[in-house]
Amino acid sequence: MAITFAPVALSAQSASASASASASASAPKNPFTGSVSLGFSQTTGNSKATTTNITNKLRYSMKGWAVAQDLAFFYGKANDRVNANFWNGGFRGERRLARRFGMFVATRYDRNALQGISGRFEEGMGMDIKAIDAANNKLNVALGGSAFQQQLSPGTSSIFKRNFPAARGAMDYRHRFAETAFFQQSAEYLPSVSETKSYLLNSESSVVAPLVKRLNMKVMYVVRYNSQPPTRNNVPLKTTDTFFSSGLTYSF
Repeated sequence: MAITFAPVALSAQSASASASASASASAPKNPFTGSVSLGFSQTTGNSKATTTNITNKLRYSMKGWAVAQDLAFFYGKANDRVNANFWNGGFRGERRLARRFGMFVATRYDRNALQGISGRFEEGMGMDIKAIDAANNKLNVALGGSAFQQQLSPGTSSIFKRNFPAARGAMDYRHRFAETAFFQQSAEYLPSVSETKSYLLNSESSVVAPLVKRLNMKVMYVVRYNSQPPTRNNVPLKTTDTFFSSGLTYSF
C-alpha cells in the first residue's frame, strides 16, 4: 500500500506546489507603494539642541500611468535659536509612452527661511528616460522646463526675479544590495532662462538598510545650492545649505 500510494502523494504534492507557484506568478503587483521616515536628536547640558526630520514618498501606478508624492522637512534649534527650517514637497504625474520613455508634469513647493526663501512654487513638465533598467541598477534621466514663483523672507533681496522660467535636467540612480537595502542618488540642475548666471542645483544621497520586516534604517544627505543667493541686511547669504539626517523608515 505504501509503495502503491507514495507516487500519488508525490504527484499531488507536486501539482499543489505548481499551482501555488502559478498563483504567485500571476498575483498582481501592489500598485500602491511608499515609505515614511522619522529622525530625532536632542542635546542637553552645556548646550541645548534638537533636530527633527520627517520624509515620506508615496506612489500609485495604474496601466502606464503613475501619481507620486514626496515630502521632506528639517527643523532644528540650538540654544533656543532656529538653525534649520526647510520644507520641500511635491506631486508628480507620469505617463509611459514606451518601455523606456515617458512624460511627466509636476508641481513643487519649498521653503528655506535661513536661505532667504519664505516660499517658492514650481510647475514643470518634460520627458524622462529609463537609461538603465536592470534588476539591481536603475537610472532615470529627465529633461524639461519649469516655471518658478518665489517669495523672499522679510529684509532680503535677490538678483533672481520673483517669477522666472528655468530649464531642467535631472537624474535618479538606485543600486539595490538586497530586497530592502539600497543606495540612491538623485540630482537636478535648474538654470534660469532669463538670468544666465543664475541657477539652482539640488541633490539627495541616501542609504537604506533593513532592521526587521518593513522597518529600515535610513541615512540621508541633502544639498541645496543657489548660485546667487539672496542678500539680507546688505550681507550675501551662503550659496550652499546641507542637511544630514538618520532615522527609521517604514516601507510598504
